Amino acid sequence: MGLEVPDRRVALDCLTRVGYFRSAAYRYVFREHLAPEDVDERLRQYRRDTYVPGASIEHVMKLEAFDFKLGRVCLEGLLDFEVRLRASIAHTLAAKDVAAHVSVECLDRQKCNQPKGETTKFEAWVETCRQAVRAAAEDEDFLTHHLLKYPRQEVPVWAVTEVLSFGSLPYLFDLMVSSDARAVAQSFGFTHPRMFGVVIRMMVDFRNASAHGPRLFNRVFKRAFSLGPHQTSGDMLEHLLAAEFTATPKPKQRLYIYAACLAFVLTSHSSGSAWPLAFKTQLRKFHVDVRAEDGADLVSPYLSMGFPRNWEDLALWKPNT
Repeated sequence: MGLEVPDRRVALDCLTRVGYFRSAAYRYVFREHLAPEDVDERLRQYRRDTYVPGASIEHVMKLEAFDFKLGRVCLEGLLDFEVRLRASIAHTLAAKDVAAHVSVECLDRQKCNQPKGETTKFEAWVETCRQAVRAAAEDEDFLTHHLLKYPRQEVPVWAVTEVLSFGSLPYLFDLMVSSDARAVAQSFGFTHPRMFGVVIRMMVDFRNASAHGPRLFNRVFKRAFSLGPHQTSGDMLEHLLAAEFTATPKPKQRLYIYAACLAFVLTSHSSGSAWPLAFKTQLRKFHVDVRAEDGADLVSPYLSMGFPRNWEDLALWKPNT
């Protein structure tokens, strides 16, 4: 059975705007499953070319529109986290020295001396800083002013952290001494810097997917997140410790666990956040009324994105209560 197309003009407009290949990610979930004996694991073939009865291009469009808006909501929270992380790292390092970010004496010497290719992690990091400053100086007057007025002085850490890419911040965090990294981690609700370093990298992946990726719905992120006991302050993430908190395959790489970490770090920060409410509001708009062959829901946050069934009732998503 083919996908129903009630209005060809509307369908053509959708494919023109979104593209046939991008829309395939949303059309895929409406295709019928192959019988177990016909599944080809090697080729990742799990579905037929035919669609479940009742599936239409309008369902595909609805799913794509929901996902697009979800990405914008997630991006807003991620940009907020990025700003707070830059400030926290800069504040912590500046208390030691204005140029602590390029001083082995202010960082973890053992980590700095670890090899990275033909150089050390510290030397590679310093070059990353230099490149970021050179690139930003063409457009940022505050950098040009500093470089011209103080040509022999390092650009202060609070200025450098503003021009580094978000993807570069985990490398600086990794080079910080344990006490400084722990202070940053604790300001976002994590008790140990190692686990918070993992979260920073997750948020970089999450930001890239929200801004540039093909979708968040049904997405499998490349990094799996496994939280252990007592690694956060409070118990708002404890539901992630359960072995089967969702029915979605690969739950540790799905949207929910990434969004839950983002909600946690934002609400744990001293400034608090209303982002969890914005996220929850968008998820409530997820309504795709198509049934699978056995009459069960075909797609849902619980089946497709790693959400627990009772996620809206969890304290994590009620930050103001």
